[in-house]
Amino acid sequence: MKRISMILFAAALLLPWCAGAAAPEKGAVPVIFETDMGNDIDDALALDLLYKGMDAGHIRLIGVSLNKRSSTSFEFIDLMNTWYGYPDIPIAYTPRAVDNKDRDYTTPVCELKASDGKPLFKRSRKPGSWEDPVAMYRRLLAAEPDNSVVVVSVGFSGNLAALLASGGDEVSPLTGRELVARKVKYFSVMAGSFGVKKRAEYNVINDIPAARKFFAECPSPIVLTPFEIGKQVVYPGRSIAEDFGWAEHHPMVEAYKAYHEMPYDRPTWDVIATYYVLPHEPSSLTLSIPGRITVDEQGFIFFTPDKAGQHRYITASDRQAGMILGYFLRALPERPLRYMR
Repeated sequence: MKRISMILFAAALLLPWCAGAAAPEKGAVPVIFETDMGNDIDDALALDLLYKGMDAGHIRLIGVSLNKRSSTSFEFIDLMNTWYGYPDIPIAYTPRAVDNKDRDYTTPVCELKASDGKPLFKRSRKPGSWEDPVAMYRRLLAAEPDNSVVVVSVGFSGNLAALLASGGDEVSPLTGRELVARKVKYFSVMAGSFGVKKRAEYNVINDIPAARKFFAECPSPIVLTPFEIGKQVVYPGRSIAEDFGWAEHHPMVEAYKAYHEMPYDRPTWDVIATYYVLPHEPSSLTLSIPGRITVDEQGFIFFTPDKAGQHRYITASDRQAGMILGYFLRALPERPLRYMR
């Protein structure tokens, strides 16, 4: 059985859309980050990892799209962009975003003040100066080469479903579905659960109609990071407390401290979905055989094997989980490029 699994895994690596981001010498991969920033701290860790990918020249983070209704999530993403040295990255948000009223760590971080009473972290955008998500997606996708963009979706599916439903406009005569089919190489999505215990996973049940539409109608390949693998790779609070001493004030660290009482460890669901699109050791994770993902009316997600299917999901052994965690422990505490100069 192990031999069969390894053969399937090796075959999967030959598929261009499921081998992770392109090697640096092929150029930086354009990435759009779809997030419910503020609901769980793993979104902030995932965004940190994307900046590190930018610093290394592996990716270009061309946009961030917010799908949580929050007065401060947009502001938090802006101050993160600014602090890491990428203040011009577009941010999209709509008041139609999901309002699930969960604990939001972005507010206390945005409220932090320096000794002079000014905001502790600089911003680059005025309040409310966001783009509409569908408009941003259409603009960014239309400007990129065909089959080049990777979308990392670690929140709800409302913006993606709205994109698929969009019609042609002055940016492109293509419908949203046609534009995605032409421009998006694949989606790396954190959603769903395939464990022994049936679970209607958080990112799905908060917007079931959108999730059903996205998985049913998305014309591009999807690689799923399910609930179980995130629980296997747990980021230690000890690292937050001990490994970031080089920064007097660090927005991701402050967010981690604000999310729960320290010290605590946290699963890395969204961070793994981001890890997948960056250059990584291929043997550190296993991809399922091809298939089709469907979502039922209660928010439960199902995988049906299908040789012609464009969907796969990630799994990891204990050894592989250790490799992924080792990567996070090296990458996340690294100084951003702007602080090395």
